[in-house]
Amino acid sequence: MSRVVGVQGVLSVNRWLLLAIVPLFLLLAVGGYLSVRFAADEREQQAWVVHTYQVIDRLQRVLVDVQEAEAGQRGYLLTRQDRFLTPYRSGVAKARQDLDVFQSLTTDNHVQQLRVRQLRELVEARFKALDTTLNAADETAVANPKMLTAMDEGRARMEQVRTGLSRGMAAESRLLATRVAARRHAEQKEILYTSIAALIALGVMLGTAILLVFNNFRLARSERKLENESAILQTTLDTVHDGIAMFASDGELCVFNQNFFTYLDLPETLARKGTLLSALLGVEQRQQRNALATATAELETPVRNVSVNGREIEIYSRPVPTGGFIVVCADVTARMHAELAARQAQKMEAIGHLTGGVAHDFNNLLQVIGASLDRTAQDKEGDPKRAERIQNALNAVSRGARLTAQLLAFARRQALDPRSTNVGRVIQDMTDLLRRTLGERVEVESIVAGGLWNTMVDPSQVENAILNLAINARDAMVDGGKLTIEVANAFLDDAYAAQHAEVTAGQYVMIAISDTGTGMPRDVIARAFEPFFTTKPEGRGTGLGLSQVYGFVKQSGGHIKIYSEIGQGTTIKVYLPRTRKPQETIGPVATGPVEGGTDCILVVEDDADVRAATVDMLSDLGYRVLKAENAEQALTILTSGAPVDLLFTDVVMPGPIGVREMTRRAQALLPDIVVLYTSGYTQNAIVHNGKLDDDVSLLSKPYRREDLARKIRAMLNTRRTTATDTGSDPAPASGERPRVLVVEDIVLIRMTTVDMVEELGFPTAEANDGAEALSILQTNPDIGILLTDLGLPGMTGRQLMEEALRLNPKLKVIIASGYASERDAGGMPTKVAHLMKPFDIEQLRRALES
Repeated sequence: MSRVVGVQGVLSVNRWLLLAIVPLFLLLAVGGYLSVRFAADEREQQAWVVHTYQVIDRLQRVLVDVQEAEAGQRGYLLTRQDRFLTPYRSGVAKARQDLDVFQSLTTDNHVQQLRVRQLRELVEARFKALDTTLNAADETAVANPKMLTAMDEGRARMEQVRTGLSRGMAAESRLLATRVAARRHAEQKEILYTSIAALIALGVMLGTAILLVFNNFRLARSERKLENESAILQTTLDTVHDGIAMFASDGELCVFNQNFFTYLDLPETLARKGTLLSALLGVEQRQQRNALATATAELETPVRNVSVNGREIEIYSRPVPTGGFIVVCADVTARMHAELAARQAQKMEAIGHLTGGVAHDFNNLLQVIGASLDRTAQDKEGDPKRAERIQNALNAVSRGARLTAQLLAFARRQALDPRSTNVGRVIQDMTDLLRRTLGERVEVESIVAGGLWNTMVDPSQVENAILNLAINARDAMVDGGKLTIEVANAFLDDAYAAQHAEVTAGQYVMIAISDTGTGMPRDVIARAFEPFFTTKPEGRGTGLGLSQVYGFVKQSGGHIKIYSEIGQGTTIKVYLPRTRKPQETIGPVATGPVEGGTDCILVVEDDADVRAATVDMLSDLGYRVLKAENAEQALTILTSGAPVDLLFTDVVMPGPIGVREMTRRAQALLPDIVVLYTSGYTQNAIVHNGKLDDDVSLLSKPYRREDLARKIRAMLNTRRTTATDTGSDPAPASGERPRVLVVEDIVLIRMTTVDMVEELGFPTAEANDGAEALSILQTNPDIGILLTDLGLPGMTGRQLMEEALRLNPKLKVIIASGYASERDAGGMPTKVAHLMKPFDIEQLRRALES
């Protein structure tokens, strides 16, 4: 804005200068005209003065001529010598000639014309008298009367001539005085007007000089401002991530930043003002690119995407209102990669939902088939061929179960049992197995860095992932090669996390599996983790190995990356998040003979075929079996007083009562009841963030008769062993869990929190603010836990806590907040628990049960 004001000020001064120059020019023109006019008048007056002097001079000459003629006459009369007649005759001729000149000089003056005629008559009369005197003179020197008379008449004529000449000269003298005065007046006027014009011109010139000085000052200040603003503009352009260049209407480069030349790969030598657009287009043409040509071919073109030296560039042009046009180019490589990654993640998520749903339904089918085959296999009277076919069918069920397990792993919906694990020890324990599995043509080397961190993963899934990656590496090394497994600590920084949207910066344990195989092209890398995608020949792979690894790593909160070059080999790096917990050991796997029992088992399953097959297997094992198709029927059976020892329930069932709520009520009715869950597809009822709840036992579908028998027997035996160790029957539960009052003013958060609390088996009440919460506390003494937000309308969470503890000092208080507890916990009782937002159901469970 200041630049515009400065330019307008300079233009205003320039307009004033133009306005000053116009009158100065007019003044100079008038002064010149007056000078010429006055000079002409002065010359005219001077000419008249000279003319008057000439007239006077002629009159004086006429007198002199007449006197000369008279003197010659007298000399002759006295001396009678002829030599005196020459002056006489000369004077007469000169007098006549001077009278002619006098007459010609006074043609503009009729008075003098009259006078010249009179003088001519007087002079002629005088000359006539002289002639008469000469004629009257005789040879003697004595004057005769006639001569005397002529002489007297001549003197009289001479006096008249003198008088006429005197009058003429007097008149000319007066005219001379008048003309001299007129000339002086003209000189004075000329001096006056010239002085006035000079003063005015001087004033205008002085004003113009002042305006010029002021204009120069304003111009210098405007130039300084312009230079400053140009520097600011250039600095701004240099700090902009986009490449910007402005061209004048003739194609001359006016303004630009370095990114423009960097993004379009243009020579640095052309990065200067004055470079023509044609020169830049010529460079592009030689480089066989047309990014700039495309953008400048037609102004206001839509945004075009071009590739320049591996960069993805968006480029477009727009006209400038004052003339010319601007070209903008932006490096969108990172954004396009992020969009590609997001699309890939969305695609993988969609495929995951699909495969998870298919796996769930397929597991139920396999469960029915497997259970039926197990029962059929128990028939000892069958022939061997029939038994072989049944066993083949059971093996096919097992392979189908592994297939669905892989699908669930990719969908990130398998039930993991994570433990603090030292991956280095897992690799060392697997090395010999890998050598035997991969064969002699593949050299296996494992490198485990010192001081390796622990990571929270399911050890069995880590083994499966490494085995899958190793088998893929072996298949890529057709003629043999070397497989290197490296384990080390790693840190993924913010820069790496910014390039990979799914990565959280932090400490990880890295597992790098490298081979010397054929490598993978980019298009194969892009689809490598998709289920059923494989480059192996038909019949040599399912295409689920990498997808299973991908799902396991993502479900464990990790990151996986493929690095590959054609003909050089492939490295797959798996990053698993670090944990500071000490390493946990894995308990022994349940083995031994299949045992049944006489305990009472309640089977809750919504699928009729699966329910029937499960009931048959348990009945064959000798158990007393009750069955229900949903949670409502199961609770009805339990409230009827049936002595149920174990509740065997599916995780996913329709109905208003959730599975966890059903098991909570079941344990409230029968404190010593044992609960075993089963599912082919686990949701957040018992699995949260890919991890089983601590108090959950799960048997995944499809399961064999032996698996079911060992699991149930082990759980029932554990219950009895615990009761025997205490010397009494199993201790009953302490009764119903305390009611939780959830106080949250945001409806959506309150509804979600209530659902999570109820899933954990706690009865709930809810309030929108502190006043409503205190009213509920006064009317419901069974509330044992207050779960409140800090930021509430009207009454803060701290104030609500203080009032609630006055009403019920035994009340447990949990503060849920999005701020660090160290900042918000000042002055609070030590028994107040803190729950940081956002929290998951496992964190909520620990807070409620602590």
